[in-house]
Amino acid sequence: MMQNKLFAGFIITFNRPSILKATIQKVFNQTFPPEKLWIIDNSDGKETEEMIETLDQYPIVYYYLGYNAGPAYSAKFGLELAYQEGYEWVFWGDDNDPPLYGEVFEKLFNLIQIEDNVGAVGAVGQYFEKSTGKIKRVPTELLERKKNIDVDFIAGGYCFIINKSVLEKNIFPNQDLFFGFEELDYCLRIKRGGFRLVVNPEVFYEYRKRSNRLVVNNIDYVKKINLNREYYSLRNLLMISDHFGFFKMKILLYFKWSIKSVYGFKYGWSYGKKNFKIIWLAFLHFWKGIKGKTIDL
Repeated sequence: MMQNKLFAGFIITFNRPSILKATIQKVFNQTFPPEKLWIIDNSDGKETEEMIETLDQYPIVYYYLGYNAGPAYSAKFGLELAYQEGYEWVFWGDDNDPPLYGEVFEKLFNLIQIEDNVGAVGAVGQYFEKSTGKIKRVPTELLERKKNIDVDFIAGGYCFIINKSVLEKNIFPNQDLFFGFEELDYCLRIKRGGFRLVVNPEVFYEYRKRSNRLVVNNIDYVKKINLNREYYSLRNLLMISDHFGFFKMKILLYFKWSIKSVYGFKYGWSYGKKNFKIIWLAFLHFWKGIKGKTIDL
């Protein structure tokens, strides 16, 4: 019999009440649902709160932050809430990324029962190359072997579930990142703390199959629609490389993004100028130690 306070979770949301509602329903329709779910609301209105009030059949606790605190702070806040109440495992969820099918949580907990020193589990994971800062794909052939796989990174939206032992070591997300690669930073902190990150290959394979990603699709550099997101990506990757002492990664980031700042002019003067400005603003803010939310997304 499962002990009390085994499994809780939180979902971070921002101005998407209808999408959030569908995600909440899918979370509680799992064959092994969480015992409690916090909703961490970054929205700037009351629509989400009003929607939550219609879901009184679920064990939900709603928190309205009153401003857009960003996913990094919201995740830290959610983990602190679950830790203070003594839950063993905590699901970190996003409002638009529910579990892909009904048995995901159950299969992840099956993994937990047989593996040692697990700091976190997830449906999908990747490797991380610290010398280049690249996220590397787990080969599909490895998933077909049906053996649980140690990874370096569990991305947001892929049923990231964290063990209380990580939180007991005071390992929490870095709220200074605000948005962008906060999960990567946190995974690296978990591994530095001496814990494993493990994925279930059966679940992983099913995710890849349903999204038609069993075969690698090479994607060339494309024009970015939201350049402000690029700002946070670069600044936060530089912060990560600095914190963990990844010197080669930092040098490569300088080189690659300097080239990208010029390459953007391929798409016209207006786009190129904004791209150039946003990249060098990220460099400048990193050098000055400016953190948190600085520009709107």
